[in-house]
Amino acid sequence: MGFGERWRNWMRDCMSSPIISVLVNGSSTPQFHIERGLRQEDPLSPFLFNLAVEGLNVLLSKACEHKLIKGVLFGKNAVHISHLQFADDTIFFLEPKMEVLLNAKRDLRCFELASDLRINFHKSCIIRVGKKWTNEEEWARGF
Repeated sequence: MGFGERWRNWMRDCMSSPIISVLVNGSSTPQFHIERGLRQEDPLSPFLFNLAVEGLNVLLSKACEHKLIKGVLFGKNAVHISHLQFADDTIFFLEPKMEVLLNAKRDLRCFELASDLRINFHKSCIIRVGKKWTNEEEWARGF
């Protein structure tokens, strides 16, 4: 995403070191211990998470561009949507074809490997919208 090596090293140090210091008005605070890395309440945590899921957004957008996954058209203006993201949720709107589903799952696995984040497929589900799909049970097993 274009972040320099120095910035990436700062972020890596924040995540891995139990001792950090913060710049306030251009001056460093005394070093202090963090006990468990970044917690969910930490103001830096959602920022870093948003950076990570932007990688997922780019990956999915490229998959659409290369026709590996295909979204659906919404509304009278036929707006093409393949996925939406909010907080830590990603919602897919995919054409009901097994190949599209498997490609989306491959993209999610690639994201896991690249980001070291884990997608909980046990908390994931497929919801059919509109006409009946063929092989609906096979779809559910495929995901």
